[in-house]
Amino acid sequence: MNDIVVWIIIAAFYAPLHYLSPVLFLFITGQEDETTRRRLIRNAIIDSTWSMLVAFAVVITLVKSGFLFLAMVALLISMGFPFVRIWRHRKEIRATA
Repeated sequence: MNDIVVWIIIAAFYAPLHYLSPVLFLFITGQEDETTRRRLIRNAIIDSTWSMLVAFAVVITLVKSGFLFLAMVALLISMGFPFVRIWRHRKEIRATA
């Protein structure tokens, strides 16, 4: 199978986990008003997109260098990056309230 096809398949299975985790977290734990929650969700989706793009660039580089285990660890760690911004924004919201 072609390498590009393999990476598309990996991204297709990885993307729902990467995007849905922060959005579900915001829905479940959110105590903000509707506009603030929408802003947080939009920011979480943007953060997820950037962290996924950076993660896949790093992972593809690591795999081509022969570091498959480190590449999988990088994918796992990158799932937490959108939560950092959620935590920071919620901290800012609580400080101003």
